[in-house]
Amino acid sequence: MTSADILKKERKFIFFVVFAITLFGLLMVYESSSVYAFKAAQDATYFLKKQLISFVAGLSLFFISLFIDLDFLRRWNKELLLLTILCLVVVVFLGHEAGGAKRWLYLGGFNIQPSEILKVSFLLYCADYCRRKKGLIKTIGRGLIPLGVILGSVCILLLLQPDLGTAAFWVIWTILFLFLFKARGRHLLFIVLLGLVFAFFLVKFYPYRLKRITAYINPFSDPRGSGFQLIQSQIAYGEGGFFGVGLGQGRQKLFFLPASHTDFVFSIIAEEFGLLGAISLLFIFYLLFHKMFKIASSAAEDFRSGVLWGVVLIFFLEIIINIGVSCGLLPTKGLPLPFMSYGGSNLVVHYILLGLFFNASRE
Repeated sequence: MTSADILKKERKFIFFVVFAITLFGLLMVYESSSVYAFKAAQDATYFLKKQLISFVAGLSLFFISLFIDLDFLRRWNKELLLLTILCLVVVVFLGHEAGGAKRWLYLGGFNIQPSEILKVSFLLYCADYCRRKKGLIKTIGRGLIPLGVILGSVCILLLLQPDLGTAAFWVIWTILFLFLFKARGRHLLFIVLLGLVFAFFLVKFYPYRLKRITAYINPFSDPRGSGFQLIQSQIAYGEGGFFGVGLGQGRQKLFFLPASHTDFVFSIIAEEFGLLGAISLLFIFYLLFHKMFKIASSAAEDFRSGVLWGVVLIFFLEIIINIGVSCGLLPTKGLPLPFMSYGGSNLVVHYILLGLFFNASRE
């Protein structure tokens, strides 16, 4: 079997695993949202229908991004990022507000989240940036500072929404991305320390963020307030036991666990399928990343390598953070579980990223 045949086989495996995870995610979106949907919209399948539409749109854009010319995206990456930044500016002033945050734009009857589109535009920009400045990444003045200005601008706009979690996500992603492209460790360590200083002040002077940290350390200090969500998530894990309470038999989705169909869908999986089901899903994620790591590490051309590793890092960080939050290992952050949580923009963008991953792996 030639290397091309092996690559084709591994890409098929990745696609069918993602496809299966998405179908299971649709089931869990319905499972965890049907009661809430019936109360809010008098239709138990309300969120399932919207997720199905996003699924079809995501698959369509997956095939488009699979065949789009990557050199075209490389040439126009700056313009695409600028357009995304303009959308973030519009969100700050004209965005739809929900839960005390402005993160959505109404366009053509659909809610679009520009911070999700950032996963494509900023990824492409960084991949091309590291290609153009390959010999300068180890320097601060001409290598890291220009990219830091762009990253800082994006983070400021995210903080104005406000969305500290997503801003922190992009700082972490960029540090790991630069590390893969041979940036100096001491420079990255300085960025980490600087980021921690900023994070300290952003948490200290905003009480609701400080409450989240307090709830993370000891959720029972405010069991009916900031610690409520984490406590209910942990109850779901405890109720599930080893084998779970059974599909459809979970109780935390009955208005106990907030955001059970979005950020905490893994908790519902752990409750209904137990430790065995949760570990099985983690093993599937492991197989998925094993194949993706193998493909990304074989890329020779810099821009394509950047696209491959960028997609892997996005998926990896999101899964680690989402599951870490639901387990109580990380502070609460509204980050969906890729391909499984409810969220139209998130699902569509992730299928675009998967298409770009396959596209970049062809060479």
